[in-house]
Amino acid sequence: MERLQKILSARGVTSRRNAEKLIIEGRVFVNGKRITELGFKTTTDAEIIVDGKITETSNEKFYYLFYKPRLVLTTMYDPKQRKTVADYFKDVPTRVYPVGRLDYDVSGLIIMTNDGEFANFVMHPRYEFFKTYQGLCEGKISHKQVSELVSGVTIDNDYFTKAINAKLVNYNVEKNQSIVEMTIAEGKKHHVKQMFDAINADLKKLKRTKIEFLEIDDLRIGEFRELKAHEVKKFYGIYNSTKRKEDRPK
Repeated sequence: MERLQKILSARGVTSRRNAEKLIIEGRVFVNGKRITELGFKTTTDAEIIVDGKITETSNEKFYYLFYKPRLVLTTMYDPKQRKTVADYFKDVPTRVYPVGRLDYDVSGLIIMTNDGEFANFVMHPRYEFFKTYQGLCEGKISHKQVSELVSGVTIDNDYFTKAINAKLVNYNVEKNQSIVEMTIAEGKKHHVKQMFDAINADLKKLKRTKIEFLEIDDLRIGEFRELKAHEVKKFYGIYNSTKRKEDRPK
């Protein structure tokens, strides 16, 4: 017997954390019975239905790097019928789900997988995987404002946070717009947006351009590619608690 959220993760339905949300919301049925308690356990071969669709055990794991467009929800289901990342993965061999999230109005890279253990590992705050963003801001952002991102700002009223690094990528004189790039190792809700707000930057658009060593490269908006085996393995070997600070990008 296993906890229901662990089975859902193993079947590639979603991460354990999000599985708990599905259970609480009453969207999961086991052998015909709606389950809403997080401590529920069942057999690994039980019939489990989520949002009206039966889940299947899959031993083959899939990993994709997806360039999410703006105005797309980082979820597999939306009761309001808005566009979600699931709409881009209807033709892949199995159900995959997002590792972490990007805000509705933020574009950029996100990993999609059916490997629950991998998703839990990458999302765990202990490992602090680096994520790089570029923000399009109205007006000219000063070097002082950029340096504040690295020296640290306060968000969420009293939470102090720092960017690993930050730089002014470009300033367009004609449009009076700046592009600022920053790398962070945290992921609180609206974290990056609040950091821009803390330096009084008028943020217009935000894009995630890197997840650790993974970059957009030739991907176009709305496209995805399969991760190579060595890329997946690299995530497991990339974190070392004693060495990590030395390896942070300069």
